[in-house]
Amino acid sequence: MSANKTDKTATQQYDSYPDPDAIVHFGDVSEELVELIAETLETSEFLSASRDELPETTLLVEEVADE
Repeated sequence: MSANKTDKTATQQYDSYPDPDAIVHFGDVSEELVELIAETLETSEFLSASRDELPETTLLVEEVADE
């Protein structure tokens, strides 16, 4: 029952953000690690990562349309 409350709270927290394909929330990690992961995702032709005013160590990941 506790997990359901946690899931609902997490969902409500991100309701105001654009609809990403994935939300990656890191636990207690350094900012450098989050930046490394974001930069690594950005090197992909198919993914884009952003941190648009997100709380803590969170990334939004979206699939990039093949143009």
